[in-house]
This record gives sequence, structure tokens and C-alpha cells, in this order.
Amino acid sequence: MDEPKYDFFCYGCGAASCVRDNTTCPVCGEPFSIRAHATPPAGLFERTPRSMWDYFDLLPVDDRADVVTLNEGATPLIEATRLANNIGAGCVLLKSEMANPTGSFKDRQVSVGISHARAIGADTVAVVSSGNVACAASAYAARCGLKAVLLMHGHAAPGKIAVASVYGGRAIQVDTPSAAEAFDLCIEACRQFGWYHLSTAGMYNPFNVEGAKTIAYELFQQTDGDLPDWIVAPCGGGGLLGGVWRGFLDLKRLGLIDRIPRMAGVQAAGCAPLKKAIDNDTPYLETLEDPWPDPHTIAGGIADDILFDGHTALPAIRTTNGAAVNVDDDEILEGQRLLATQEGLLCEPTTAVVIAALRHLPGIASNTRICCIVTGTGSKDLDTVKKIAPPAVHIEPTLEALNTAFHHHDDT
Repeated sequence: MDEPKYDFFCYGCGAASCVRDNTTCPVCGEPFSIRAHATPPAGLFERTPRSMWDYFDLLPVDDRADVVTLNEGATPLIEATRLANNIGAGCVLLKSEMANPTGSFKDRQVSVGISHARAIGADTVAVVSSGNVACAASAYAARCGLKAVLLMHGHAAPGKIAVASVYGGRAIQVDTPSAAEAFDLCIEACRQFGWYHLSTAGMYNPFNVEGAKTIAYELFQQTDGDLPDWIVAPCGGGGLLGGVWRGFLDLKRLGLIDRIPRMAGVQAAGCAPLKKAIDNDTPYLETLEDPWPDPHTIAGGIADDILFDGHTALPAIRTTNGAAVNVDDDEILEGQRLLATQEGLLCEPTTAVVIAALRHLPGIASNTRICCIVTGTGSKDLDTVKKIAPPAVHIEPTLEALNTAFHHHDDT
């Protein structure tokens, strides 16, 4: 009998199960995560990926016919020399997830999740989102002919709601700042109406966060196996951080690496349950009993009051001698401005936390190599962009006026 392509594994106690409808560990009560067992074809990691689905054998979809894709993944890795000089590091790399079809890394997660939904015969998917998950869910549902219900909580930017709606998903604003409260509504609706819960929160559905692992695979290929010292990622629920870490664990299982980079999760000071848990050495299940009160930050995409994927994000930091960092809103806006003006990339505030965090990483030296995951484009949140963009100068149509305006800008 062939070995299953994947099983469910508990990073809390090490228990495993092949029962596909059981997503909670019966031993310790933590959520299960999916663990790949397959060995991909020889040479896979020696060639440039064409899309995330080059790694089909390591993803939890059994039949290629069920894959729903817009050619997500295979995103660029950009060396940021000016940023590295700015913080005194040897090298800063930017993994630009803005290049995905709807402009964020969520396309990777939703592509896997909706492929699983299609495989089990779902006709409607539902998500809780502050923006990027809703945009991805709406687009990928359109791609495969499913209906999408988009529950937008109080931190959703108007621009992201508009983008999500234009793909055809039904956007519904839920009047609460609490992501956990919106999730409760979504879970009950899925139970009552037979919808597939596509939210990227591994504690509810481990299939929906698997796509993030492929970022680790691509980093291995793009650095020719010479991985950086640090991986720095924004952290709301923690699915990205935990997913990339688990991708490195896959590479280690395959014998391709013997060292996993130190993992750093970055949150806004106005909503920082990850840093609180790391600082207090709190076990994961206990963190769920103490949600962050009144989340408030310009980085709405990571304003999750609980760690929906803390069962992987916390061990990602703890087992790699990593770090949890929080930054305030002024630092976030400055990080957004710095990335735009020094490296030519316009990210959203949720992403800008990683730029703001660079100065807070422990032990940065002239030989330190860092990779920041640039998770989402700023073009879906232009209201925030206006806060950092200098206004246009009005002039008369003369060379003298143009010259004066140009040099005035040069002096400021």
C-alpha cells in the first residue's frame, strides 16, 4: 500500500494522524498541521520554478485536475543594497509577494485551500478578512466558478473591499474590530449553510495555510541553498511565519538543508499577541484565552487579536532562536516610505512592519544576511499611501517655475 501523500502532525506534542477529518490533536488539544510525506521528483529544486504548483507533490491536493491556479508563486527575490547599508547589515533580500496575481502572498494559501474545496465538491467558500484574503478568495472563486462570501471585519481598508468585490465575491462588512468574533460568525455560517471555510487560519482549516510553505522552497532555490541568517515576516494570526518555517522543515527532511534561518515575526504595537506570548513564554492554548484587547493600528491586515496559527508560529520562533518584534504606527509609515523611496517597492502598512523591524533585530552585524517577506502591495490601500506621499507642486508653465520647483524638492 502506498504511503499517504501527507498526514496531520501536532507541533505541540509530536502526535500524528492520517484521519483527514480530524484537525485537532487528541493528545494535547492543539490544532494539527499538515505534514508532507512525498519525495518530489529528482531535480525539482535545481530548476527555476514556473509557479507554486511546481511543488504539487509537497502540497495536500491529490489530483492535479482539482488545482485552481492563476500562476501564483515564483515571485522575485530582490537585493536591497541601500536598505542593508541603512541598517548596517551585510545583505537584505526582499521576497516580493506583491508579484502574485492579486498582489499578496495570500494567493498561495487560497490557491491550495480552494483546490481542496473543489476536490471535496464545495460550491461556496467563505472567508474572514481585512482585505487580502478576500481579494484572493474572490478572484480564485471566479477562476473556478465557485461563489464567495467575504466577511470583512472592522480593520478592512475601503480599497481592498472594492477590489475584492469587483471579482464577484459578496462583500459583507461585520461591525466588529475583533477578528475572532468575525471568525465565530463565519464558522457558524459554514456549519449552517454548508459553505467551505476558506479563511487562512490553520487552527480552523490546516489546508488553507499550506501554500505559504512554498516561499521557503523558492528561497532555497533563489539563494542556491545559501539561506539567509534571518527570515522576517509580518505576523497577524501567524500562518505565514509558521508556514515558511514548516517549508524549511520539509527541505531539512529531504536532506537539502541542515540549518533553518532564525525566524522573526513582526506585529504592530497596537496589536501584539505574538510578542506577548513570546515574552511571557505562554503555551499556545493559553494564548487563546487572553485575546488582545481593542486592536488598534494602521496595519489592519495583521490586527488579529488571537494567534490563529500560534501552534506553528510560536515554535517557529522558539526552535530557531528567533524573535518577536513590535513596531508603532509611526515606524510602520516610515518603513513604507523607506521601502518606496530607497528600493522602489510600494508595500502596504501590513508589510512595512518588516522594514520598521530591521533596526530591532538582535545581533545585526556587517555580515548578517536578512530576508524580508514583502507580503502585499500598497496599491489596494491608497488612503494610507496619501499619508506618506508629498503633494504635487503646482506651477506656471515656464522653465523658471519648473526649475525652481525641481530644486526645491531636491533640497527637502
